Amino acid sequence: MLSKRVMVVAADKTLQKRLAAGAMAAGGAVQTFASLDEAGGRLETDLALCAFSARDGGAATLPPAVASLAARLPEGARLIPVLPGPDLEWIVALLANPRIPCVLTADGLTASYVTATVAKLLAHDLFGVDKMLPWGVRVYSALVSDYNEKSAAIAAIGDFAVAMGVRRKYREQIDQCIDEMLMNALYDAPVDAAGKPLFAEVPVRERVLMRVDEKAVVQYACDGERFAVSVRDAFGSLRKETVLQYLDKCLHASEQIDRKTGGAGLGLYLIANSATDVSFHVFAGSATEVVCSFDLTAPRAQLRSLGVFEDHIEGAARQPVPLQTVPSRRGRRREDLVPAAPPRSGALLSAMMTFAVLLLLFAVTLAALPYLRRPAVAMLAIETEPPGANVYVDGRARGAAPMRLEAEAGRSYAIRAVRAGHRDDEQLVTAGAGDSTVRLHLDELRAVVQIDTEPPGARVYVDGQATGKLTPVTLERQPGSALEVTLRKDGFVEEKLSTTAPAPGERASYHPVLKLETTSALLTIATEPPGAAVSVDGLTLAPPSPTHDTFVAPGARHKVKASAPGYVDARAEISIGGGEHKRLQLTLVEGGTLALRTNVPAKVLVDDKPVGTAPIGPLGLTAGEHTLALRGKTPPVDFSTKISVDKGQVLEVRLDFNEDHVVQGRIGDKTITDKW
Repeated sequence: MLSKRVMVVAADKTLQKRLAAGAMAAGGAVQTFASLDEAGGRLETDLALCAFSARDGGAATLPPAVASLAARLPEGARLIPVLPGPDLEWIVALLANPRIPCVLTADGLTASYVTATVAKLLAHDLFGVDKMLPWGVRVYSALVSDYNEKSAAIAAIGDFAVAMGVRRKYREQIDQCIDEMLMNALYDAPVDAAGKPLFAEVPVRERVLMRVDEKAVVQYACDGERFAVSVRDAFGSLRKETVLQYLDKCLHASEQIDRKTGGAGLGLYLIANSATDVSFHVFAGSATEVVCSFDLTAPRAQLRSLGVFEDHIEGAARQPVPLQTVPSRRGRRREDLVPAAPPRSGALLSAMMTFAVLLLLFAVTLAALPYLRRPAVAMLAIETEPPGANVYVDGRARGAAPMRLEAEAGRSYAIRAVRAGHRDDEQLVTAGAGDSTVRLHLDELRAVVQIDTEPPGARVYVDGQATGKLTPVTLERQPGSALEVTLRKDGFVEEKLSTTAPAPGERASYHPVLKLETTSALLTIATEPPGAAVSVDGLTLAPPSPTHDTFVAPGARHKVKASAPGYVDARAEISIGGGEHKRLQLTLVEGGTLALRTNVPAKVLVDDKPVGTAPIGPLGLTAGEHTLALRGKTPPVDFSTKISVDKGQVLEVRLDFNEDHVVQGRIGDKTITDKW
């Protein structure tokens, strides 16, 4: 039984259906509206999803349309704005309203993601990374309690991402988000019974050597198109206003937040700029979970949704558990129900107690022995080719290679080498007892020369040799090498470019504008709607395209026509001088279409303007009434009639003329018989 009321407001029908389907799948009773005016005055709903087409008002304050909608909702109802595209500044401003727990964007939004978001609010089911991915995707977990375990977890998740085929640029973003989330969970979230942060006064360098009893829970999963990861702490000390305060400060401050003691602002901002979807799930005083997902199919990282979902657990406050006495049975003491044992002699009792103490000490010694034994020492010799690369071990800079580092035998380390002008190399190694050598090879990056001409399509020659490529083109060259580039395009003056390839890994871009030859004239034609059929002086330009470039005779008058089914033809005359380039925009007016067939050849006129010789079709006409006339000499024909065409209509006309000057046929659905 659908018990929760959900209102969907979206002018775009496709988006409206997607939002409605997602809300219904989450158990909502959905009503859809194209606009807020259709919804009426007071809005009786538990949750409203409203799409906004453009930013309304300044970003620093709540947009008027959102404030008006929030005021019309009943007590306790929530609002989810849906923006047309990513806009972190606008999202932060919207989340400042207490009725708004999250903001979505229509770009890339799926019905399944809407379902997961709505279910959190309707069913109060917040935690778990599995909600971000299709059913059946396996979720992996890890427990982290200190800095070393954090590094090992990041390395393990990185290996999983490599196995799943995640590209390197996404792996780096995922690693960065996990690192920030775990640092917050381990060192910013822990609080004492009074709610005071445990590490507030501890410098960052000393924090990493400390740990708390409560472990952070990491979950991660991937279905090949989306990678999701979550980190949960056991404190619930994060607040919505804290998240928004840090994000707003990073957006508007001239200098972003430093990693000062107790600060997590820059980390939150980095997460918002690396992930596709970010959700904060907060049970005050009990737990906080941060979930990030990454769209592996997107060309670049853009935040599409951000939410802060807050809930409370009754009696979840952290208070010491009071001591309890052993309960009695029906008001009687246990001693009254169980007969007392006969007293033992004092000497025997003393011997038994001594033996028990010795046994306890022996057990404690066995349990502590592994912790007292110092782990075996290993030496890692790190070499790079070429030498001198900067080395990072578990994300921390350790200096330039070659180097020797003392390590713990049996432990895994993530080692990465970085050098300007070279491709990074990284390895996950397990230190063995004694000396081990780690070699990393950094390939030299090529220099890139990019050439984009105006207009495009010029043939490219390098050092006199044809490359077989057309502009825009990207050329990889030896860094610092000289190259001579020649650009040739019919009708344009040859362009030469002498340059030197940039440094390794760098890109040099050139945007030369080709000059027309004095014997040529270039006309660029654009149509609205795009893709209309275009002809110049009766010659059709093919294939259909949003724009056409064509050479024309200089100094002459040229007739240009654009036509499309359901639109009135657009016509223009233009003259272009030698070496000149002009642009022409033709806008077609939407109307109806006339298709005319006759049994005799005759000139056709519409509203006393000749439009061709019968048969004709399709011919675009403006919506409304027109006069259709046919004039012919052999046989003699002189006939006119009124026709009416509606917008989007295809009006079919069939006229047959006989020797008795009688015309018969059909105009649309009407049959006519007339004399002429």
